[in-house]
Amino acid sequence: MYKKLLVLSLAGLWFTALFAVAQDTHMPENAENSFFRTIRANQHDSYITLGGGLGNREPLIFEAFIAPYFLLRTSDNSRWGATLSPAILLRMYAEESFPVRTPSYMPQVTFYRQLDDEQGRAWQYVFLSLVHHSNGQDDRFFMEDGTLNTLSGDFSTNYLELGIFFNKKLVPFSHTAEYFKTSLEYHLDFYRSRELKGHYSFVRWNNSIRVFRSLGSLRSWKMQKNPRLQTTLQTSWLFGDMGDASFFDTRERFNISFTIAYRPRALSDVSVFLNAYSGKDYYNMHFQQRLSVVRVGFQAYAFR
Repeated sequence: MYKKLLVLSLAGLWFTALFAVAQDTHMPENAENSFFRTIRANQHDSYITLGGGLGNREPLIFEAFIAPYFLLRTSDNSRWGATLSPAILLRMYAEESFPVRTPSYMPQVTFYRQLDDEQGRAWQYVFLSLVHHSNGQDDRFFMEDGTLNTLSGDFSTNYLELGIFFNKKLVPFSHTAEYFKTSLEYHLDFYRSRELKGHYSFVRWNNSIRVFRSLGSLRSWKMQKNPRLQTTLQTSWLFGDMGDASFFDTRERFNISFTIAYRPRALSDVSVFLNAYSGKDYYNMHFQQRLSVVRVGFQAYAFR
């Protein structure tokens, strides 16, 4: 499925770039359109799905990612910045009593530093994230039959993510803002569930591209102030020992996600999204399961 998803993702990014109806060639600018605007574009959007979607996953009422963040800065023109977020991921299962089992708690802090290119333009940004990921459980990791205890097994890991991202305009069309990110994720041997060794990837290479598109009005031919169409392509390659997976086992080591979100005119803070994902399950003790799902839902709109 990941090959089809990659083709679909590239087509979606191209569609986003082409989707225009106005003739003005300048996007609105303000003081927030540079460093801190880019920081907001680098955040993980909060969302809630409608059901579990189509694919090989247990029936769900919803999956929700709740990630409010607090932006810390000393001044509007500061080259340094930081964000704090008490992120939580949870799933409500379509079973008797509608249980919400072992949510993922992922509090994190991220530091940012703005860089200049050779022409003195600030298009490059370095970031460092410190993230904790656990499920708040303390029961045994494995069941008696050797399978993972996905109901109450103790899952805990802490990792650093170091990377760089750009907001250089590359798509040769107007009214778009493109953000590219690449990073290396390293899980520390610090208060980490020891049973993860040999089964869970401790080193990951993450990449993403996000394209925000401002749309115009068919009546007035004027551009909307804020982007209404967003396309995101994310990939990850998982290194290290993962059971019997070979180094080039793309089925076990390659994750890909494609999301297209549209903010209707009637909604100022919410987008409707369609997401396709193929890769390892990201829900704590379910990490050995391979997911191939398509789902729809609502996404928080934080890009201004």
